[in-house]
Amino acid sequence: MILLPSPSRYTNDCSWNQTARLSSWVRVGLGFGVSLLTLLAVASCAPKPADTTTLAADQPAVAVTVIPLTRVSLKRVVPVVGTLDPYKDVMLATKVDGRVLRVRRDTGDVVMPGDVLLELDARDYVLDVEVARQALEAELARLELTELPGPGTDPEKLVEHVPAVMKAQATLEEAARKVDQKRTLVEERGGSKEDLAIMLAERKVADATLRQTKSETRAALSGTRRLKANLDQAEQRLRDAVLRAPVPDEWSAWAAVVGPAATPLRYTVAQRMVWEGEMVRSMPEKLVYRLVITHILKLRSAVPERHASEVKVGQAAIIRVDAHDRPFPGIVTRVSPIVDTQNRTFQVEIEVPNGDQRTALKPGTFAKAEIQTRTDPGVATVPPGAVVSFAGVTKVFVADGDRARAIEVEVGRRDKDWVEVIGPIPPTAQIITTGLSQLVDGATIRIR
Repeated sequence: MILLPSPSRYTNDCSWNQTARLSSWVRVGLGFGVSLLTLLAVASCAPKPADTTTLAADQPAVAVTVIPLTRVSLKRVVPVVGTLDPYKDVMLATKVDGRVLRVRRDTGDVVMPGDVLLELDARDYVLDVEVARQALEAELARLELTELPGPGTDPEKLVEHVPAVMKAQATLEEAARKVDQKRTLVEERGGSKEDLAIMLAERKVADATLRQTKSETRAALSGTRRLKANLDQAEQRLRDAVLRAPVPDEWSAWAAVVGPAATPLRYTVAQRMVWEGEMVRSMPEKLVYRLVITHILKLRSAVPERHASEVKVGQAAIIRVDAHDRPFPGIVTRVSPIVDTQNRTFQVEIEVPNGDQRTALKPGTFAKAEIQTRTDPGVATVPPGAVVSFAGVTKVFVADGDRARAIEVEVGRRDKDWVEVIGPIPPTAQIITTGLSQLVDGATIRIR
């Protein structure tokens, strides 16, 4: 026997007669199948849910606050990251072999271009200079010259001014004069033809002597230049025994404008890799100092290729690092003309002034930058709390009379106080900022 529910349970569209008929079926013994039909009939007589739209309309008005849609001029930026590199980064090694005699600068020291960094024991190089100088002086003495003329001198004119050549030239001229004189006597029948023949032979000898003297002088001058080169090399090795900070190409231009003492082109010793008494060699090369110029830093970064038409040389950039709260200005100085096919990016270089020693940035620091590409006027913005996101859909609610209307939008740039929204929002829209959790499209609202 199956117990049936009380008739008072069914008060909507279903009457008790229907239930009574089902009871009679049970009494005729339809068993379990009829019981299932009973349950289905009862379900069909259950109350129907109310229309949600009707419910939303019938719900009490939601109290909300609104603000006008705000439009601002927005600077478009391309975000990049990278490492700050020095303006100049120089690794130094000695050009000659030697034992370190004195170390003049250490890590952290500031040095001007040309300042001495270290000195090698130069006694051997002093002796080499003396030997080369004596060899050159001996050759000049043999040529009866006090010094070797400069490289711009005409070689033939130089040969003609060598005393030995001048002497041979004078001998030839004298022999030629005597030949002319004797020929005149012979023609006047006052001289011997045999004497004329002797004088002609002497002139030939003088001419051959002059040619030979010139040839020997040219060879001697060539050897003298070689000896002069040997002396120059010995003197250069002696100078290289003192290692100095290099002079950048920009040094002369800066010095001409602001003076050598005021130019910002100063090195800082980033690393010293040598000690006094240590033996250093030029081959294999032994690195001894690392110098950096940090008055300007360079931020090198990779930019996605989709921004290739936006990033240009001369654009401003804002740089931020974890070590400082304030941002630093920069400017794009180089843009690579090619895209790397491996990662679909192109390289940019941003110069960052770093002259203020109180807040100086350190090379090697990781930095984030925003390249300012353009300014868009009239960009729609709303408070961050006015944006609702659910199930992948982002929307804002606007007040349309006493109703809330949902508008699907896309979110652009974000800031602490605003969010850029892109969508069909009316220019005069009133953006709902509170009560959003109780709102659906078409809900009744009451503006506080």
